[in-house]
Amino acid sequence: MSVGIPSANPSYSLQSVLTARLQLLTAVDQESSGTRITNASVDPSGLAIYNNVTAQAQGADTGNINITTASDAVNVAQGATSTIQTDLSSIGNLAIEADNSFNSPADNAALQAQVTSQEQEIDQIAGETNFNGTALLDGSTAGTTAPAAATATVPTNDQTAAGGGVISSVSASASTTSGTFDVQIDDSGNADVTYQDSTTQTSAVVGTFAAGSSVTYAGTTLDFGNFSASDAGSTATVQATAATSGSSAPSASVQSGASAGQTTGVDFANASTTGLGITNLDVSTPAAATNTEGQVAGAEAALGGVDASLGAQSAALSAAFDNNNVLANNLTASASAIGDTSEAQASISSNLASLQTQISYAVLARANTDAGHLNSFLSQYA
Repeated sequence: MSVGIPSANPSYSLQSVLTARLQLLTAVDQESSGTRITNASVDPSGLAIYNNVTAQAQGADTGNINITTASDAVNVAQGATSTIQTDLSSIGNLAIEADNSFNSPADNAALQAQVTSQEQEIDQIAGETNFNGTALLDGSTAGTTAPAAATATVPTNDQTAAGGGVISSVSASASTTSGTFDVQIDDSGNADVTYQDSTTQTSAVVGTFAAGSSVTYAGTTLDFGNFSASDAGSTATVQATAATSGSSAPSASVQSGASAGQTTGVDFANASTTGLGITNLDVSTPAAATNTEGQVAGAEAALGGVDASLGAQSAALSAAFDNNNVLANNLTASASAIGDTSEAQASISSNLASLQTQISYAVLARANTDAGHLNSFLSQYA
């Protein structure tokens, strides 16, 4: 800003006073407020950019509030799954205790009561765990998950005298139902097979089979190894798990960014006994207890997957939070560069505007006292 000497013409001098006063007010306003763009006339395009950048920075900060809420919900779910894991471990131990032919009926009844009670506790936790009214572990916010094929595994498989195991291989099919096969070599050197259905908790005698043969039952095929009468008493267990259809439930969602559409979904799996595949567990007999052990092992694996998913989502939310912080800081710095005043420059402008005002006042006063101008002014009313 330069300092000009106004003309001695009164009207021009008065205009100079007004202009200098406006410049002084603007400079003082910038200096006192710290804002360069005190109104739209100062820098119209700069103001538009400043408002847009500031809005994005504020949106990123608000997105972080949503991310914090989602992270808190994940923490609540993880606390609940930890308790469910404790219950599963306890049920597994009870099943091991029930897999004992020396238990009395009263013993088995007591063990069954404990198992049933802990199943109910799992369902209560899964059904009641929520965040601000949104259910977390009942499957209603499980998101879309792919279906899983049926599986068949051999948890125990005694070695035979001829080499190899009692079971040489197993395979599941689309029609496989969940259950446990118990295989035992009898005194004749054949394999006696029974099946415990995990859904109905009913037992069935599958049959007696020679070495090297195979059988398909409840959708699962068992191929027998090379054994003989010398292997009498050897056993094997086959755990079959039915295929699952997956989930098409919605995800819980929060807007995690500054713009519409920048959302993050969080999935909370079904951790009830139904979701984990352990409904109506039975430990009333050693065979049933063996089946329950297999079901619990599968449930623990499924719950481990749930915990892994929650942990991964928690890490992703944390990364999004950090990214928003970086974005908000950079945008705020950009807005500051556009909208904040330079105190040094504002001070100079204020001093120059003040000097210009004083000069304009002096010139105007000089002009108003000039006799020629005063006479000309008065003659208009003579």
